[in-house]
Amino acid sequence: MSPFFEDPAIYRSVLENLPIGIYVLDREQRVRFWNRGAEQITGYFAHEVIGHVCSESLPHCDPQGRVLSGDRCSITTTFHDGRALQNHVFTLHKHGHRLGVKVRTLPIHNDALIVGVAVAFEEAAEDSVVEPPGALIYGCLDPLTGVPSQRLTRAMWAESLAALEDAHGGFGLLRIRITGLDEFSARYGANSIAAFLRTSAQTIRHSLSIEDFLGRWGKNEFLAMLQSSSPVKVAAMAEHIWSQLSQSEVAWWGDRFPVRAAVDHVIAHSGDQLESLLTQMKPSHPVELAKATGATGALPQSASSRG
Repeated sequence: MSPFFEDPAIYRSVLENLPIGIYVLDREQRVRFWNRGAEQITGYFAHEVIGHVCSESLPHCDPQGRVLSGDRCSITTTFHDGRALQNHVFTLHKHGHRLGVKVRTLPIHNDALIVGVAVAFEEAAEDSVVEPPGALIYGCLDPLTGVPSQRLTRAMWAESLAALEDAHGGFGLLRIRITGLDEFSARYGANSIAAFLRTSAQTIRHSLSIEDFLGRWGKNEFLAMLQSSSPVKVAAMAEHIWSQLSQSEVAWWGDRFPVRAAVDHVIAHSGDQLESLLTQMKPSHPVELAKATGATGALPQSASSRG
């Protein structure tokens, strides 16, 4: 073998520059290696995570928004029984939005002892409709959030309703409101709400399937049209999006603020009208609706003020 391939630095360089995220944890689950792919996917540089416990700097949630820990965490399971696992989870990007990733874990052995776990991960396929080139220029995309504009969303909605006349089917419709932004804007300035809307749009897009449509609606609202017309599946998706948004955070002037949202849903059928569907919508999370809509009058609190 050429002496070139006997240099360990060569293999470290390969790992460092692979176009997927790779990190290594020790027995205490502290990050010991963090490659450039991981930086690009999560937004966190190596010096921000190395030496920190994985669950503190990189919390993972399942599709229902439940934090993965203990036996429900694939990393912990790999430490315990040495199995290589793969899973689809949501992690928190540095900018605050929830990001869907595919994770694979591999035990690292020293003789028979598991001394660490290597984790490879990559961003899940983009869960949004791909717009044609020039869409932003021609007003089809909202310049703030990057999703279809309100004008295009209304056109897509009208077209989908018209198509039901012949298909005799249905589709799910979600109205997603980011709440508390007027009060937040009054306190921190009008520019502050842009970060909330961008983060929310990215979180929602990663929560939907590739066949679904997401567009801008009102000032602080989005509409999502789902391919499914199953009441159970539509309600579950509404709950899923609400949960993912509730786990999201926005960084503003050195502090982090949680996103507050309300998600309503309805099934559109042949003969339905746009305005009537909006009045028929049901909340996805009635227990938390008062909090989400700001009925308590509370603004989003920063992580430091909550702690």
